[in-house]
Amino acid sequence: VDVWTLGILMYEFLVGTPPFEAEGTTETYQRITSVDLQFPSYVTALARDLLVKILKKDPRDRLALDKIVQHPWITRHCTSSRSDPTIEEAP
Repeated sequence: VDVWTLGILMYEFLVGTPPFEAEGTTETYQRITSVDLQFPSYVTALARDLLVKILKKDPRDRLALDKIVQHPWITRHCTSSRSDPTIEEAP
């Protein structure tokens, strides 16, 4: 599982823009390599905590998937649909 990409997508879903977006390519790469995360005030502390733990520069330092699904932000905001694994065909 690509945990980094999961963090990027989570940030984009919450904020509406990529986390390291900058004016130019060089600035964007600098923000990525320094993991320069900036959060709008409406992003909750729990969401920030999860994103910071996922978007670590060193992949070995990133939160593992089994820990991500146990994180309080996930357990409070996500539900499982495993009780009905069937997929209906579109009309």
